[in-house]
Amino acid sequence: MTPDENQIRNLVKQHAADVFWFVARLIPRREDAEDVAQDVFVAAYQSLTQYDAERASFKTWLFRIAYNMVLKRLRDGKRLSFVEMKGDELEAIADDAADEILNESLPSRATLLEPAVRQLSDDDQLLLILYYHNSKSLREIAYITGHSESYLASRLQYLRKKLSTIIIKLEQDGKEH
Repeated sequence: MTPDENQIRNLVKQHAADVFWFVARLIPRREDAEDVAQDVFVAAYQSLTQYDAERASFKTWLFRIAYNMVLKRLRDGKRLSFVEMKGDELEAIADDAADEILNESLPSRATLLEPAVRQLSDDDQLLLILYYHNSKSLREIAYITGHSESYLASRLQYLRKKLSTIIIKLEQDGKEH
């Protein structure tokens, strides 16, 4: 059964803002973000017969399409600069210590969070956006990204440590200047 134009228009109207803001978190130039968001709905329409309501909600399915389109756009644009850290450097940080650094309400730390996130890979930024900003469950994110829930849980733990390390370095760099 193919939805009629009114149903499609309603779905776009219902989800357009969420899809746009998800896309715009990683594609900051508004025109580019709008293009990608529009492409998401075109791709969704073209593959509507592949949507399976038993596997995910329609919104989660749209986010899966958006996730892949954002990554493709970013990779095509070669905007892949991020900080690489050694595993032992991060293993030295206790989970509680990383959470404490990230949860601290110091205004200086809050301003460092966005620049710290920007130093992560595009995949990692998207994971953080899905989990923290869009409040997606690990199950939904697993569907969107194609990764297992256990991988995503350990990746989020790793990213909390990595972000806390980056924030500490940014603080130290700021004190030196």
